[in-house]
Amino acid sequence: MKVSFVKTDGRRYGVYVEREKAPALWTYGPGYDDDLPHDLLHFVAEAGFGIDGGVFGDVAAGGNAKIFQPVDRALVARMWRRKRMHKYVLPEGARSEVLAGLLEQAWKARRREGLPRGERGRLAAGGVDEAKVRALAPKLDEVAARWRSLAPGESITLEWPRPEGRKHHARRRRRRPAKPSAAAR
Repeated sequence: MKVSFVKTDGRRYGVYVEREKAPALWTYGPGYDDDLPHDLLHFVAEAGFGIDGGVFGDVAAGGNAKIFQPVDRALVARMWRRKRMHKYVLPEGARSEVLAGLLEQAWKARRREGLPRGERGRLAAGGVDEAKVRALAPKLDEVAARWRSLAPGESITLEWPRPEGRKHHARRRRRRPAKPSAAAR
């Protein structure tokens, strides 16, 4: 799966997804930033921390993460109908959101003066290994430099690090049907 982050006019951007096993998708990205737009942070956080139940993991599994729509307009109605019929949950969506925020804060703090003690505590409270954030910092530096250099209409394309396909979530235990009582027999 290839994900392109396109800088549009002014302070907006779009996200386009090309998949081998499912239709192409797009969305306008929320949370524009001159250095690292919000969805770009999600991508790096989910790819780096191995999150398959977040936004981009769901898209790689054939979903739409509740925010993307098909590029092919003929598929839009079918996708929204399916969305209304089935409860749609991103099992690691909240974790992805927290990690993207923590990663952004840690990256900005490190660029200013190094990671202060307060940030270390927030990372630990979020269950994030400081060494992992340090390991992702060069990737964020590279992506931020590429993003800043883009003119409107230009894009960055990143490859999802894991194969497309079925979601891999922990199996839920099925409840067995209740046995009929002796009085019902």
